[in-house]
Amino acid sequence: MITLEPQPVAKVRRPRVSLHVLRITLVLHAAFVIAQPIAAGYFLAGNVDAMTNVHSTVGGTIWMFAFLQTVAAACYTLVGRGRIWPALISPLLVVAEFVQLTFGYLQNFAVHVPLGTAIVGTVCWMTVWSFRPTAHLSRREAKQ
Repeated sequence: MITLEPQPVAKVRRPRVSLHVLRITLVLHAAFVIAQPIAAGYFLAGNVDAMTNVHSTVGGTIWMFAFLQTVAAACYTLVGRGRIWPALISPLLVVAEFVQLTFGYLQNFAVHVPLGTAIVGTVCWMTVWSFRPTAHLSRREAKQ
């Protein structure tokens, strides 16, 4: 009679610390991104200070959150062996938010408003995804 011995289970390396850092970065990024249309709404409602005190100040620094998110996403992908797509989308957000900043100061709202909507949607979607159980899986586990 042949006895089958159990195969040793290979230890799978999953993102842990890098995922927590990415989550923190995404939550901060999402909070500031969501504050932008709220501040613009206050301005449109007649509060002129909302534009100079909040919207332009936050808008001038928000792309730096995308840069920090890019670093966190790269750590999540490379060190934590997490999914690749957050490390690809995050640098695109840096560029999109810098373009957003430029068109905002140029007052080109035909680009500024739709691009802002896309940025808010993308950052919120990434933030929600980061708290789903599948974000904790390694690339190898995600493929299966």
